[in-house]
Amino acid sequence: MIEESLQLALDSAPFLLKGAYYTVFLSLGGMFFGLLLGFGLALMRLSRLKLVNWIARIYV
Repeated sequence: MIEESLQLALDSAPFLLKGAYYTVFLSLGGMFFGLLLGFGLALMRLSRLKLVNWIARIYV
């Protein structure tokens, strides 16, 4: 019984590792683009142009 479970885990390992890779890749990509968006909005909020400041204020 335990041998079957171990074999199933070993057979599934490549798929699980591939899923973990995609999870890490998408998480890092999301953090990167979120950081860019956050910096952009922060700079827009600091802008003296009222329209740009207003757009950032509405978004946030």
